[in-house]
Amino acid sequence: MSRQRALDAMFLRPVDRVPCQEWIDHPAFIREVTGVDPFEFPTEAVVALLRTLDIDWYGGVPKRSYKFSKDETTKDLGRGIYVSEWGFTGSWWSMDPPFHSYEEVLSYNPLEKTTVASRMENYRGTVAGIMAQNAMMGADTLILPSYYTTLFQSFIMTFGWSMFLETAAAEPERFKQTIEWYTQISIEYTTYYAEHCDLPVYFSHDDLSLTRGPVFRPAWYRENIFPNYERIFEPLKKAGKKILFVSDGNYTDLIDDLVAVGVDGLMIDQFVSLDWVMKRHGGKIAVIGNADITPLTFGTPEDVRREVKRCMDQAKQYPGYIIRCHGDLPQNIPLANMHAYFDACRDLGRY
Repeated sequence: MSRQRALDAMFLRPVDRVPCQEWIDHPAFIREVTGVDPFEFPTEAVVALLRTLDIDWYGGVPKRSYKFSKDETTKDLGRGIYVSEWGFTGSWWSMDPPFHSYEEVLSYNPLEKTTVASRMENYRGTVAGIMAQNAMMGADTLILPSYYTTLFQSFIMTFGWSMFLETAAAEPERFKQTIEWYTQISIEYTTYYAEHCDLPVYFSHDDLSLTRGPVFRPAWYRENIFPNYERIFEPLKKAGKKILFVSDGNYTDLIDDLVAVGVDGLMIDQFVSLDWVMKRHGGKIAVIGNADITPLTFGTPEDVRREVKRCMDQAKQYPGYIIRCHGDLPQNIPLANMHAYFDACRDLGRY
């Protein structure tokens, strides 16, 4: 039932309760709920958790875990990739990219760094993995990870924040070619996904904002990002797929633009006003998230229930709402608050 509940909400159809989308990286909670050690058996533990809690939508079932010794905080995985201690799946990151000048950024053509054949093989593997995990979960949970580097995120991941922002500001016209190269890569992926993935939904990620608002003025996105989103999303739209979008931070000033370019659902964190979004777009698009992790981390079970109630009171009346607590529910949340959160989602989410 859970998988269908998530899909029904995304398509604005009636559901029996508000669906839940989470990422749970809390080993003690998982062991308590399932009796399975996620460090020893990460896949089995998460599958059991999703079925026990009736989680409707999950970003992906982990295949491995990372256990750290008492004083260890980081593991070197090689090739400049590191994983930091975080729950049982770890938090991945890489060293600063080797770009030190505008010219180095502007001359970097990602289409020349890999072949079309190798990129297609990567797309095949990604989509095959998504479909395999959905087959494993069956009717229990929709597995829908985000495509992490839709466009803006590509510049952050490739060049690093500093060189990206400096180059885009100093050489705005020349940087348009960089935008075009990465747009082409995302079009390749959405075209492949549209043709080979039978899921009726697509989840796009781009961190357009910080907690205080967009990184650039909205006019910059309207000139450089949103027209290219339309091109990136076009294969998906032609295939009839619903497009869900997520950005960290407060991207309120960009929400109307995202809806205008064809986004069918928005995931928002606590820095965006859920009440504002629902009053403006509720019932016309799916809206996911907004539960604040602060009460879970530092509050009482009663505080947690109040936070869930706030979300339900502001959004439950509109079709298409899916609750999520932002922060990935890590291991520092008290066990009582974890139970209070999922109990409140079930109790208060019923129609």
